[in-house]
Amino acid sequence: MRLPSPASGKDLPATRASGPPPPSPGIQPHGFLLVLDRARGTILQASASVRQHLHAAPAVLLGQKLSQLVRPAGSRFHERLRAATQAERTPHHLGTVAFVAVDGRFDLVVHRYGGSIVAEFEPAAPPARPSDLGDFVDRAHQCVTADELCELAVERIRRMTGFGRVIAYALDPDGHGRVNAERRGRGYVSLLGRHFPAAEQPPETDRGDRAQRLSYIPDTGSKPSPLEPARNPDTGACTDLSLAGLRAAPPAMLHCLEDVGARAAMSLPLMSQGRLWGMIACHHAQPRAMPQAVRAQCDLLVQVVALQIGARQAQAEADRRHELQRLMGLLLAAMSRHDSVPAGLASVPAPLLAFADAGGAAIVHGNDCLTFGRTPGHRAVQALAARLARAGDTALFHTACLPEAVPEFASLRDVACGVLALPISELHANYVLWFRPEWARGRARPWEPCELESAAELRTAITGVVLRKAEELAGLADELGRTNQELEAFSYSVSHDLRAPLRHIAGYADLLREYEGAHLSDRGARYLDNIGDSARFAGRLVDALLTFSQMGRSALRPSQVDLAQVLEQIRRELAPDLDGRQVEWIMGDLPSVHADAAYMHLALRNLLSNAIKYTRGRAPAVIEISAEPRHGGHVIHVRDNGVGFDMKYVGKLFGVFQRLHRMEEFEGTGIGLANVRRIVERHGGRVWAEGSPGHGATFYLFLPDAQPPAATAADMKE
Repeated sequence: MRLPSPASGKDLPATRASGPPPPSPGIQPHGFLLVLDRARGTILQASASVRQHLHAAPAVLLGQKLSQLVRPAGSRFHERLRAATQAERTPHHLGTVAFVAVDGRFDLVVHRYGGSIVAEFEPAAPPARPSDLGDFVDRAHQCVTADELCELAVERIRRMTGFGRVIAYALDPDGHGRVNAERRGRGYVSLLGRHFPAAEQPPETDRGDRAQRLSYIPDTGSKPSPLEPARNPDTGACTDLSLAGLRAAPPAMLHCLEDVGARAAMSLPLMSQGRLWGMIACHHAQPRAMPQAVRAQCDLLVQVVALQIGARQAQAEADRRHELQRLMGLLLAAMSRHDSVPAGLASVPAPLLAFADAGGAAIVHGNDCLTFGRTPGHRAVQALAARLARAGDTALFHTACLPEAVPEFASLRDVACGVLALPISELHANYVLWFRPEWARGRARPWEPCELESAAELRTAITGVVLRKAEELAGLADELGRTNQELEAFSYSVSHDLRAPLRHIAGYADLLREYEGAHLSDRGARYLDNIGDSARFAGRLVDALLTFSQMGRSALRPSQVDLAQVLEQIRRELAPDLDGRQVEWIMGDLPSVHADAAYMHLALRNLLSNAIKYTRGRAPAVIEISAEPRHGGHVIHVRDNGVGFDMKYVGKLFGVFQRLHRMEEFEGTGIGLANVRRIVERHGGRVWAEGSPGHGATFYLFLPDAQPPAATAADMKE
């Protein structure tokens, strides 16, 4: 975190040491410290500051029993020390004590470290006026949010201590913080609202035992007082002073405080649910003594705040979990009502967004991408889903800093700095994704543990829905398969059986005209021509129906098919239909595709035949064939400037025997486009069309690659 100087507002970096802190150089000289043998109560080490407080050299105290130096002297004092240090590394305040050799009293705090007792002494100040903690608790109960509690706490602590600036900052689960409350005097620059990442935390937020206790520095300019001797004579090791309130501050912390113009400081941790939730930090521009009793009152006040924060956190989490269960019920009900998971989720966009408290959401299913709220573009969303799928991890993915996890997506931070991705398929890159925008300093608001747990539950529930629908669809597919087989067998049989009678009708009509034509009236000859034409048309219709039915029965034989060569061959075959017509061909770059050559030839021939037929009367007729890559395949389109069609009838276009124009205007059986659709769908693709009456039509074929490629950098930029 960068803390500005109170006087100048200059931004200065806070230095943070990595790893465990180095051994302390000593203690702060406003008090003194003695290390005792716990069994005998003799003094093993003494800080150099005993000279100014007890008017004695440390060497004079070594080997003496502390119980003989205090008033009243006696063994009961040593027993009190032993009783207070039963639990190791737990500091206890034992009240005030007086020494035989000096006037005045000292506040005493002790804790045990191994076989030693660490005893800290500070000059006792006159009793402080008790703080009205009851009034504070009443006001705290009225606070709704943690920020309001922190505002109340910093206001009260500044009044109790007189520090020039008191701030509170909250840490998220990842260690990133925000200054959420502040009280300051004249000349102190405001830090309210500042955000800082974990790597730039102030030294006060250093994790460990020290961070869980009040820390107090009355004068950053004071010289540390070392222990004499430097090592414990019983163990030969340096005494661990990490729990000592008098321990000298690390040089990095002193440097930081001096840089921000603070000559005195105090920090109080806010512990909630077993972790460091945040900190209250006090700064003063001059040295400032703070009696131990006042510090104890501040510590007690902060503990009340921490308990209140913990209670609100627990209640907020319970409320959020209850809301998540309600929203999950809505999502599951919607999925159950629809044929597919994507369709169900898409039908309830508001609950879908509220489930993750997100600004945007997307559903990626195959080549389809549905978005809601503020999201990246479709290609970027699909590229992200493909990237997650390639990672091979089918578990829940979440991050509060997508650019840090995937630098290629740095440009998306304004809408997708935070991402929660829920895979809904074990085999395909199908995901439900939620997006959160940048919140502060390159990060989104973190995903709460209860949100991640509920998302995992939703994934399990979706799996159940998918399995149930898969079973239902499998049953329907079996039934549909049997029905299709019966229909195909029936259509094949009927088509095959009808061919002979129709040929007979056409043949006998021709014979009748040949042998009896001279005896027929003009009306009879016209009727006979109609019989022959109708029989021949019916024959062509039966042939087309037979081809359509065979298409679902025969196996595909895929290979690499050069579409440019196929189209050139089709143009030569259709050349007789162009006699006397002016046709302009526009041929784009056409790829090789993995397909059945015969069926692909048939599909493209049908499309070009239609283009030639429906541009009749245009001079010139313009027919354009081109292709473009799409992620996972190619889209081929055939465009003409013919009569076109009304888009409200586009749903009928690829059906069997469906015609959008009268037979008298344009001949045909009405099966050609149905054949195109069946061929393309058997190759795993899809077809669609666009048109406008009098302005031509465009037919599109999407053909997937044999092995879909990975997402490209261009995909990620959209």
